[in-house]
Amino acid sequence: MCIRNYLHAQGEDQRDVCLIPISAHGTNPASAAMCGLKVVVVKSDSDGNIDIEDLKAKAEKHKDHLAALMVTYPSTYGVFEEGVVEIIDTIHKYGGQVYMDGANMNAQVGYTSPGFIGADVCHLNLHKTFCIPHGGGG
Repeated sequence: MCIRNYLHAQGEDQRDVCLIPISAHGTNPASAAMCGLKVVVVKSDSDGNIDIEDLKAKAEKHKDHLAALMVTYPSTYGVFEEGVVEIIDTIHKYGGQVYMDGANMNAQVGYTSPGFIGADVCHLNLHKTFCIPHGGGG
């Protein structure tokens, strides 16, 4: 919703496509659809990384309507995308924003950060990061 509102404020109302890697957290496509975005799935390669060529092709194909990429980092496959900066730069090149699903933020500690690699929006799941129950612990 933040990205949609940002794009609308920039006069980019036509941007309604969200690229989501097959390796992303399962709730990402539902979240994008609930925000009125059209989901386009990006393939993974044989090692579980985002298929960068597929991502680039789809980003270019949808360049006039590209709103965002939703990326889980590390992915649900447990992969830290070695090409994550290239991936993010590709989305930015075509006018999109990058939403990082920080569901596995503990895995990033001491390794990287959403800001360092260029994500525009990130959420953190406190139940994992701070070992508390879903919903903040009551």
